[in-house]
Amino acid sequence: GGERGGMFAAAAVEHASHCVLRLAARLTHREGAVESTVRLLGRLPAGFTDAAGDVPGPSAAADGRGGRRGEGGLPVLSPKAAAALGAEMAAMLLAGGGAGLATRGTWLGLVRFAAAVSASADERGARAGSEALSSLCSHSAHACPLHESLPELWPLLLLHARACRTPAHCERAVGLMADVHARLREETAGGGGEAPSEEWRADWLLVLRGFCSLCLDTRLPCRDAPLLALQRAVLAGDPPALPPTVWAEAFEQAVFPLLTELLRQWVAATDAAEQERLMLRGVTLLSKAFLHHLSGLLSLRSFHLLWLRALELLEQFLRAPQSELLAEAVPETLKNMLLVMGASGAFESRARVGDTPQTLAQLTAAVVETMCPQLSGSPDLAGLWHEAQPAAAPAVAAA
Repeated sequence: GGERGGMFAAAAVEHASHCVLRLAARLTHREGAVESTVRLLGRLPAGFTDAAGDVPGPSAAADGRGGRRGEGGLPVLSPKAAAALGAEMAAMLLAGGGAGLATRGTWLGLVRFAAAVSASADERGARAGSEALSSLCSHSAHACPLHESLPELWPLLLLHARACRTPAHCERAVGLMADVHARLREETAGGGGEAPSEEWRADWLLVLRGFCSLCLDTRLPCRDAPLLALQRAVLAGDPPALPPTVWAEAFEQAVFPLLTELLRQWVAATDAAEQERLMLRGVTLLSKAFLHHLSGLLSLRSFHLLWLRALELLEQFLRAPQSELLAEAVPETLKNMLLVMGASGAFESRARVGDTPQTLAQLTAAVVETMCPQLSGSPDLAGLWHEAQPAAAPAVAAA
């Protein structure tokens, strides 16, 4: 009796939830209807969960790993019901041109539901939810500036990507995230010539760390997609007035931690070939990004710390156990970086670096000698180490 009664109650709740959400979808063109209905969803039992885990509600921490369910959580729906409603939502949103999405709360409520449907184990529901999510992201301007909603939107996009079951689906999900990132750059990257705000910097770094987290997710069917998106994000033409300090933060908070974790995963990799290939692409990312932003980074007083950290990571990758591919690729990568830096005048300064008695050239030579001795004596690099001796200390006048 009690068990059957509980099953009946659950079925009734699902049916009611489905009816209310269908009503929201069908009334989208009527002013205020969607907003009122989405508010109503907060009164329904929260808890749409599936293989992807909990979907963050409005009160969930925006950390990209799912979260607790708040009062504005999602209604209980089976994959079958989610598929049917997701298809209806997708058709409505793709045809509606953003009508009815006039407020931030309405828009985020529908985004949360679309992300949950996209994580459904039902293939039809997942596809419909993905289409709805894409359409909602393209119409975010109807509700609020993108940077204002990003802390809540980005974890939902990460959830969507992590729920992908095929490489093609994963590539589309990451492509949607890359589109959002591109629009963020266009919207708030100091277009008037002013430096980017702290809020924008935080959002931008959140995006980069999100791509990194996907690169490290071994369950993802296509880890190349987020790695490529990350590379494009850090190699894109500089936004107006984006200072070198922001790029330094990008290395410290995204690129360097990514390489550290890739190296850690190598020790316990179940698919050594894939992990080795990703590590090689990580080394390439580090090299390209560092050289791409070299002129700006050289203006930082802390440049030598960034450079020494990059050298440390390259040495760790060079010594990765049982990796002939990295043993061959890292010295070539390092040599190319040294040649480009030498041509850029990075090693010409006679100033002592930080609290050391050495120049940047001397510091680099000492590290390279230990790390890769065969490069130290290379004719192509020999001139780099002797061009910059420390400036002599000023003479002390005789008493």
